Amino acid sequence: MISRLARHAFVHYFLLFLGILCIAWSAIFVKLAGISGLGSAFYRMFIGFLGVIPFWMYYRKPIKEWKGVKVALICGFFFACDIALWNTSIMLSKAAVSTLLANLAPVWVGVGAVFFMKEKPKPIFWAGTFVALVGVSIIVGFDNIIYSHLSLGNMLAILASMFYGAYLLTARHGRSSLDTISFTAISMLSSSIVLLAICYFAHTPLGGFSVHSWFALGALGLISQLCGWLAINYSLAYIKPTTASVSLLSQSVFTAIFSVPVLGEFLSWYEAAGAVVVLAGIYMVNRKKRINRASGDK
Repeated sequence: MISRLARHAFVHYFLLFLGILCIAWSAIFVKLAGISGLGSAFYRMFIGFLGVIPFWMYYRKPIKEWKGVKVALICGFFFACDIALWNTSIMLSKAAVSTLLANLAPVWVGVGAVFFMKEKPKPIFWAGTFVALVGVSIIVGFDNIIYSHLSLGNMLAILASMFYGAYLLTARHGRSSLDTISFTAISMLSSSIVLLAICYFAHTPLGGFSVHSWFALGALGLISQLCGWLAINYSLAYIKPTTASVSLLSQSVFTAIFSVPVLGEFLSWYEAAGAVVVLAGIYMVNRKKRINRASGDK
């Protein structure tokens, strides 16, 4: 009994890890595309949606209740707002500060789980979250945080983290009533529509790009969005959002690693140390969850 559940748990955590690796490439693909942040955000969702349509038509299950569809539409809205605010915050503030503030999602997930989902994260979760955020702070630099004021860009990054946390909470709450393929397709369609509207009102150009940019946008939509979030959305049906949100912090670590061969950006010694601290915080949360699962199955 325990071994069978352990194998299932391994699959769920492996899919979460695979999804994190895929979305870790998103910032690199955005840089390689070389277009506006809002434009790349729209094509990330729209190309991902086009890619999931064949799987959706073949593997989708009958929709038994419309609650799951409503949840998917709301998640798409939250994710679109997260991406739009995040890209805009980078343009208005220091990228290092925006990165840290956008990673506040685990805090909002923990608070939201207490008030809206009747979950009570154990002290080890908050300790792991704190350790992980300290690691992110080391990577982006304490000086950049201490000597920076909360500008409009900073506030937008905080709002982006709230929408990201809302996405994780909502996805976990409503995933059980809708299969993964349908949930991903519907949420991507919702995000695409919201981002298209944002681009329209912001007068963001959506054409006239080079072949190089289109290849980067295709990879952004198919690898980072389609493959990444199919894996993550599946795992969210079995992993608590508090645990998943802390694990998703490692995205910045893998992005830094992948940037070395692709963009020629090397980690300094303190950035490497921060990466180790981030992974330590993630390990604390996930290790505690595995212990609890095993002891409850005896």
